[in-house]
Amino acid sequence: MFKAAIRVNKFSTIAQLRGASLHAQRHDETGKSRVREDAEPGFGLAWSKAENDRDYLAAFKAHKTELGTSERKNAPIALQAICVVSPEWVEKAGNLHDPDNPHNRQLFDQAKAWAESWGGEGSVIATRLDLDEKGGAVVDVLISPVRESRGKPVISTNKALRELKETTGERNEYSALQTSWADWCGQHLDREIVRGTRKEITQRQHLSPETYGAVMDKARESVRAPSEGLWEAIRDAGLSEGQTEALSALLMLKGEITRHKAEGSAYEPPRGALTLDRVGGDTSTDPWPFIEAIRSGAERVYEAAQRFGMGLRENMGDRYEAGRDLFPSLSDRMHLAAVVAKCGVFCARVEATVKNMLRPDVPQLEERTCWPREAAAEVERHETNLGLTAPAVREEPSAERETDHDRDSGPTHGL
Repeated sequence: MFKAAIRVNKFSTIAQLRGASLHAQRHDETGKSRVREDAEPGFGLAWSKAENDRDYLAAFKAHKTELGTSERKNAPIALQAICVVSPEWVEKAGNLHDPDNPHNRQLFDQAKAWAESWGGEGSVIATRLDLDEKGGAVVDVLISPVRESRGKPVISTNKALRELKETTGERNEYSALQTSWADWCGQHLDREIVRGTRKEITQRQHLSPETYGAVMDKARESVRAPSEGLWEAIRDAGLSEGQTEALSALLMLKGEITRHKAEGSAYEPPRGALTLDRVGGDTSTDPWPFIEAIRSGAERVYEAAQRFGMGLRENMGDRYEAGRDLFPSLSDRMHLAAVVAKCGVFCARVEATVKNMLRPDVPQLEERTCWPREAAAEVERHETNLGLTAPAVREEPSAERETDHDRDSGPTHGL
């Protein structure tokens, strides 16, 4: 049995496309460090809409010209989907780094076909399967989906992902991508390729215990100059790109835990790119760009916890065992569970509020019907467990016989 997994990054700026081009062309330090000693830098399979298959900025410009589209201000312009299968599947048909290996060619072609199956025909602007690294069986796909808005073609990665989520029936975009890619591999590559488990899916983003320990030990040693010591620890740890992303997410969660400990029930999720006072338009306005922008800060926290296996559902019990390896302190895990739940409540509230603002003439949407529906109850439970709120007390009827005096005195209003 072989596994399929995926990781997605959203590109919102031209600078990110330039950076991805430099990496693909092996001009950056990270790209250079990944090349095997006996390999030619840049060796592999590549395609793009530009003359240079590894110039993603030129490919994006060609994409816009080809489809006559434009992008929204402050909205993602492309998705980088890193499509992975077990290297052993590629090695069934030959050498892992051989461009003539039929499994390498199939993987390369099918990654593009999969992306366009939900992104739309012509939505892929570039693909790349590096064969100059030690590893393999990983295809980078740049996707820039186009959807119609007010009669005009507009780049809309968020709408394409929402459509995919609805098609797969998954509860979030990340799970939808995982399921869709695995199903596609099973249908078009090999029936023995299946969706990886949570740990296998996210292991590329997790820090190893050794790396995590080294970074945190060095940070703790630098009591007199914590900021400088932390930077030195990160610098000296030799983090890969995936580990760097994981460390960034981990530090973000630690920051939210600290803030929740200080603010308690007054804690508010981190701000997004927009605020509610910026919402405007008529009844034909797509509410989702506003929703995504307003709750982007909360969603980053929510998704980071989920990818570390500490999401809303993992903490629905009262044991708080999820994430013990990264957060040994029970108090930290309890506070993080409350943070995740509050971010979930905020996401649901924003969706309901924005839709109601833009659709005032239709029945108003209730917050409890929006994703994630379980979040409000989880906030109450976690805050009760943390002692931030008192548990609800239900008054039981008295078993004593009512006296004439009680009847005459009328209802009581005390405790």
